[in-house]
Amino acid sequence: MAKNSQALPVTGQKSPIFRSLSPQEAKALIEARKDLALVDVRSPEELREGSISGSQLIPFTELTKGRMTLPAGKPLLLICAVGGRSFAVGRYFSGKDYGEIYNLAGGISAWKAAGLPLQPAR
Repeated sequence: MAKNSQALPVTGQKSPIFRSLSPQEAKALIEARKDLALVDVRSPEELREGSISGSQLIPFTELTKGRMTLPAGKPLLLICAVGGRSFAVGRYFSGKDYGEIYNLAGGISAWKAAGLPLQPAR
């Protein structure tokens, strides 16, 4: 788990759905749910290794400082390098008024290891 992952407190409440998905499950969800918001919580520097097509960068540090928040009103797939930061964000926001929140288990590392496509750094 990333060293910053403890910066967001875990709430006792749960969203209707909060769970981690394997890269294959996440890919199937992306293909099936056109309303799904893909949120990458890595730093801008980490995007150099590529990103999942259609993902939006909202850095973990911006979320922990309250300068940015997650998109509301749609299901979310949270992404980070290895799954720790995105899991912490998902747990935190699952106590808020968000519906479906999914975490990419293993993050971009697992996505790449599964041979799934990455969009090159911009």
